[in-house]
Amino acid sequence: MSFTNHIKLPWRTSWQVSGELRETLFWPCQSPPARAILLMIPGNPGLADFYIDFCTSIHTEFNSLDIICVSHLGHTRFSDNRGLVYRNQKTHSLDEQVENMICVFDKVCEEYKGKKVFLCAHSVGCYFAQQICEQREERVQRVFSLFPAIESIGLTPRGRQLWFMFQPGVRHTVAAVVDMIRWIFPIRVIHKMANLSQNLNADNSHLVVDKMLHGSCVNSVLSMAADEIRKIGTLNEDFYKQWGHKFVMYYGRNDNWVPIECFKKMKRVNTGGKVVLCENNISHAFVTSQSEEMALVMTEMLKDELHCELG
Repeated sequence: MSFTNHIKLPWRTSWQVSGELRETLFWPCQSPPARAILLMIPGNPGLADFYIDFCTSIHTEFNSLDIICVSHLGHTRFSDNRGLVYRNQKTHSLDEQVENMICVFDKVCEEYKGKKVFLCAHSVGCYFAQQICEQREERVQRVFSLFPAIESIGLTPRGRQLWFMFQPGVRHTVAAVVDMIRWIFPIRVIHKMANLSQNLNADNSHLVVDKMLHGSCVNSVLSMAADEIRKIGTLNEDFYKQWGHKFVMYYGRNDNWVPIECFKKMKRVNTGGKVVLCENNISHAFVTSQSEEMALVMTEMLKDELHCELG
């Protein structure tokens, strides 16, 4: 038996892409060589670890599928390939994040020449996928957009509630308070405080504390959110009329980031693709508690597109 068979998935590494070091998770296919690759693009806050259960559940259903998931730049602290903690102190704009994600996609295509390349994106990650498809449409086999936050985010119920958090003075204050908390309290106390959260399970709350609860990371998360509100405006209807056939789009019924009106509009605009409304009461933030349920849906959608050829 190969040594790699004893290593728990996903494999964890840091990946140099266009001058930026990216935290990367990798699920190699069960029966090499891979016949297709799925690139998972997170939403905001953009921590790849949130998608481990989701991607692992999908991976177990296909023998010839590789999966890669990358965290957003500057949104997390992680160990580089030498085991040293990497601190990206730079705050990246939404445009810079998208540009580097396109570079990630290019590297994936270079590595998997002749193979099918699929994108799976969540929330604002769907805006990234849209930008990739706009610039590299000939290389994209299919895009699976889950709860796609791709229009007028600032006008949504959650956008209206949280917009003040994204303003420069507020987010810098929040980041400073986070650093102060880490300086004042022992880490075990911060973990206990995080465990009181109603929205995260124990594993995810520990991830947030260890990898994201740092001033520079918090500022990056909130800064990108501000960019999302400022730059993601009306739906690019012309794009989806032309390239919608490449998309499978999954909307929630009670989504405060992507209201039901967005589904109805996309249903009218994208007549060539698949625009689906959730029947399983899965929430926008499925990674916090419904990863396996969402993975079942995603697996069926992927099988429909592949006609089980990767099974």
